[in-house]
Amino acid sequence: MSRIIDPYDVMPKYHQLAALLREKIDNGEWQPRSAIPSERQLESLYGISRTTIREAIDILVRQGYLYREHGRGTFVSPEKLQKAMLELTSFSEDLIRRGIRPGQIIRSLEWVVPNPKILQKLELPAGASVLRIERIRLGNDTPIGLQTSYLALREGQDITLEEMEANGSLYSILQEKLRIIPSEADETLEVTLATREEAFLLHIEEGAPLLLSERVLFAQDRRPVEFVKILYRGDRYRYTVRLTR
Repeated sequence: MSRIIDPYDVMPKYHQLAALLREKIDNGEWQPRSAIPSERQLESLYGISRTTIREAIDILVRQGYLYREHGRGTFVSPEKLQKAMLELTSFSEDLIRRGIRPGQIIRSLEWVVPNPKILQKLELPAGASVLRIERIRLGNDTPIGLQTSYLALREGQDITLEEMEANGSLYSILQEKLRIIPSEADETLEVTLATREEAFLLHIEEGAPLLLSERVLFAQDRRPVEFVKILYRGDRYRYTVRLTR
């Protein structure tokens, strides 16, 4: 890729600059959380106006490559956590594979009667109780997602707050304590925007993009055992899928 802005290129200058800056991020020249050059430095380096520079930076902020801190400047975003579709893993497993320390803040753990949609997903009758666990999921102590799990446990089965705090991985507790082996899942993905409360909990701006994942987890006997809703920060998470023909 050319490292100069071509005034005769049909591609607008701000798109050319965005591509050049994105290349510096992708090849590791600019490290995560490092400050990028000032507008004055970029203006001198590429010979373009500050308006064009701001437009290019705006593109990369929207795409999650950069983020701004008021009064401090513009910085390179941490690398997005990448999860492959067709792969059934827990949140903790995803982070550990990438050398990131998983964590959690448990907001609530209680037995509830969920709404009809959730009961239907879990193949439970009207009025049935499930164990609901609400957590803020962390990566290296940074909020990455909001997770709400609804567990269809059998009589005599339970998970305590102390167990969740000590273990952290729900899949591990299901398998080791309750002999429920997570085997398959049906998952849907869509994009949504952060509400005021979600933005506060995730340390992002209200209206920022979120990736909404809804998953029904099946045990080894094909019985649905969990319906989970996860809101991932759009600047920190992405899914990948390999297509073949």
